[in-house]
Amino acid sequence: MAPLPASGQATALLLFGLLATGLTFYGDTPSAKARFAAIGAGLSLAAFAVIELRRSWGNLLRADLVSTVALYYLIFAEFLLPQPDFDARARNFDYEMGIRVVLASFAAMAIGRHLVSRRVKPWSLAEKQLPRASLLFLFWLCFVMGYFHMLAAVNFDPALMIWHFMGPRFSQPWARGQYGDVQALLYELGATIYLVPPLAGIILGRRRLYGRLNVLLVFLGLLLTLFYGFTTGTRSVMGAYLITLLVAYYYAASATRKQIIQMAAFAAAVLVATTVYALEFRGMGFREYLRPGNELADSRPQEFFVDFNLLSISGLVSVFPDESPYLAWAVPEWLLVRVVPRALWPGKPDGILISPGLYLDAAPGTTVSATFIGEAYMGFGVLGSVIAGVLLGWLATYWTRKAFSIHSDFGILLYGSGFFAVVITMRSLYMLPVASLPVLAVVVLGSLARGEVPVRRPRLSRAYQHR
Repeated sequence: MAPLPASGQATALLLFGLLATGLTFYGDTPSAKARFAAIGAGLSLAAFAVIELRRSWGNLLRADLVSTVALYYLIFAEFLLPQPDFDARARNFDYEMGIRVVLASFAAMAIGRHLVSRRVKPWSLAEKQLPRASLLFLFWLCFVMGYFHMLAAVNFDPALMIWHFMGPRFSQPWARGQYGDVQALLYELGATIYLVPPLAGIILGRRRLYGRLNVLLVFLGLLLTLFYGFTTGTRSVMGAYLITLLVAYYYAASATRKQIIQMAAFAAAVLVATTVYALEFRGMGFREYLRPGNELADSRPQEFFVDFNLLSISGLVSVFPDESPYLAWAVPEWLLVRVVPRALWPGKPDGILISPGLYLDAAPGTTVSATFIGEAYMGFGVLGSVIAGVLLGWLATYWTRKAFSIHSDFGILLYGSGFFAVVITMRSLYMLPVASLPVLAVVVLGSLARGEVPVRRPRLSRAYQHR
């Protein structure tokens, strides 16, 4: 089941819903207005998704739709439930303007989907056929490289590594320092761990071809990686693991509609559980959280909390440009140099200037999330957020057009690996270059691996068709 090109009707309906929401939202408190916007944007996005899914169920895992849903989750999902804490914290911010900037960015992403040229052709690499042994080799190569820097930090003691998994956030001996060193290069190589879930999804989806022992070992490797993702307490990491696993398994197993709905519901439940519990244990560590008698574990907060990204965006809207001038080209400059290890460029900027927490008076060491919308706003205001939205909508659609393939397992891996960048870039624009490294690794490994590339492939119009 292949995805179809973006629907103009779905985009028009979404734009109308977002515009109506932006012009009419009301409420007695900041959280009430945010809830109105969350409901309005949510209903618009739901109608948008229904139209796309009625055309083809393959659209369910199209990169542009997934990125839009991920952004909604990061900004609006928490306001579907009461958020009294938001009222006290947002009164000093221009939260109404913040909401409108967010809605404009959603609209920009929807428009960007339609700017991909029809002349763009899929990569021939996406059709490359690799032997099953090669995919198994890639899985274990990525698994070993992903955990190597962790094992090296604990003298290659797997039990000690898992023990540190459950420690407080950033306390692990392999945690990267702020400025990095030569060992940070190993840390960067560890990004191949993000290829473990999509590779596992393909092998588990084709499990009848791989033998019981191989399937069991791959499944155990996947469980370890998911456990690691959960214990980090980082929701975006867990979300990236789940979506790349889901995409790869979906296409490899040729899942039915019922199966994909069940898998999506399960992945959503795991993500919600991570969202609820991660904030409780990541400061003290999962190990301490499970200790009997832990008071925090017995007194959970009443609110469903994601990240209050809307609060951060509203704060930045209030600061720029009234209290601080726009950062202008400092934003795209950091985006370009972020991926370069400091060990190779000692004079690389430290990134403090573009940190949202610097302008929101956050406590030292606190990570403040503002999504790509807030980060782009710091650079060029509303125009920056809109341009970033257009470019990311274009990039997600371009990725689907270039990398989607159902004709080879390697093509599924290539397409699925890109969803790590799709999801995590919604949280931070500056993660895009870093999140692209696993995709680059797939391209390099696929180019070097022995396999066959078909001389002829179906025309694009045939690749986008209903089952």
